[in-house]
Amino acid sequence: MLSEAVRTGFLKFCDRENDPRSFETWVCAAQGLEGEIGHGPYLDLISADYRGRDIEGTRDRCARLLEQHHPGSLARYRVRRILRSMLDDDSAVIPGLGRLVTLRHDNDELIPIAFVGFDSELDGVPTPDRYHLWDAAALAERLATTGPYLKQVQQACRELLHDLAQRYADDV
Repeated sequence: MLSEAVRTGFLKFCDRENDPRSFETWVCAAQGLEGEIGHGPYLDLISADYRGRDIEGTRDRCARLLEQHHPGSLARYRVRRILRSMLDDDSAVIPGLGRLVTLRHDNDELIPIAFVGFDSELDGVPTPDRYHLWDAAALAERLATTGPYLKQVQQACRELLHDLAQRYADDV
């Protein structure tokens, strides 16, 4: 079992929250990392090329270590991150739904099928990066009609976060 600090470091690197150079610095400075992951994986991590093409391979290595020691934790971490972003920022709801549906289609059973329905219902609603392509009056009308529905989506996000916290209390 990995310590919380190691698990957090791997999760953030695998989910691209930390840049490769910061992760490299952390790996080289982490006390006891070799004892937690083993000599071979440790050598792989400290000798990886964090400026070149080996970054994705290193992320895969970290994901495998997470799966070995904490099965499913990376998938749950990603889902939680998306859900929190959808709750923190209304403009993240529609893009977040798209990411959740993609994960759901990739066999992530953590995400209830209801999120696929939400995504389908909001399919014609533009994301903020596309607002400039819309007529201002049409955009305002479309956003006004979807506002209450977005609140339902956010409530479903809260419920799923609560469910994940109950079922996987030991996650970071």
